[in-house]
Amino acid sequence: MGSYRLLLAILVAISHMGKTVAGLNPGVIAVISFLIISGFVMTSLIERNYNTPEKIRLFYVDRALRLYPQFLLYFVASCAVIYFLLPGTPQAAALTAKNIVTSLPIVPLGFYMYGITVPEILPPAWSLGLEMCFYLVIPFLIIFKGRDLAFALSVTVFVAACFGAINTDVYGYRLLPGVLFIFLCGSYMYKAQAKGRVIAAGTALVAVLLFLAIMTGVVLRLPFNAEVTAGIALGIPAVFLLTKLKFHRVDEFFGNISYGVFLNHFVVMYFLRAFWPVEYGAHIVTAVLVMSFVLSGVSYYYVERPALRLRHALRAGVGYKAGQAQGSENAA
Repeated sequence: MGSYRLLLAILVAISHMGKTVAGLNPGVIAVISFLIISGFVMTSLIERNYNTPEKIRLFYVDRALRLYPQFLLYFVASCAVIYFLLPGTPQAAALTAKNIVTSLPIVPLGFYMYGITVPEILPPAWSLGLEMCFYLVIPFLIIFKGRDLAFALSVTVFVAACFGAINTDVYGYRLLPGVLFIFLCGSYMYKAQAKGRVIAAGTALVAVLLFLAIMTGVVLRLPFNAEVTAGIALGIPAVFLLTKLKFHRVDEFFGNISYGVFLNHFVVMYFLRAFWPVEYGAHIVTAVLVMSFVLSGVSYYYVERPALRLRHALRAGVGYKAGQAQGSENAA
């Protein structure tokens, strides 16, 4: 699944460079697959290592060790590039003590639409705030068997947002109540029983029908409802099939650099913008991606891997078996 995660990170990056596919934002579609993958991997992680209430706090430590090292690196790098190279820009205006302090816990980034913080310092990180919110609730939903109720409530919120009864962008894409069911589709696919398969497959089928209705004008197209439904329709079968593949080291390497690419492409874009007005033609897009890949490789080996060893040690303390599910390990 590592190659797929790198592809998703690339789609997010090119969407931020103004590229669309058939009139759709590929970054939004990619984010939906990230949510499905997260649901699958977190369920695997919890059931194998953190499957009792007293271990929930260790799960949170594990997740902090996963997200924070590269986030902090690229957040600081973005601050430095903005401060020294982009004075007088909207990004520089966002570089205030308040915004920095409120961004560092990550969770507030997912609520930027309420003015809690400003996402311009590292724009892709808003979705890490959403991811963090999912991490806060998923152990309880799994351990106390609350997934089915949470799924139903989340679908209700999403449908209201998709049809415009409430803000489509906010509640149908960016906040946990409206997208929790997407995470849970991935969760249901881990060691899927008949019920889990039916829920995931049924969700994908309904998403296909909704997407077609939106694109043909039967349902009003609102901000990102077409992309989200497309992401669900494509992401569920893709993740299901990819979880059946055997571990491969090349695939693992691509997965290892995907998180860095997701985070650092804006740092590269800001850096290039400082020297000349950037129009994102094919050569500039390629340059951004190449620089992003190189930076991500460096940050993985010198920042991510030390934290990965700490995560291994943490899981060893709660019964982690070193050789188990190695292919999913670096995705977690």
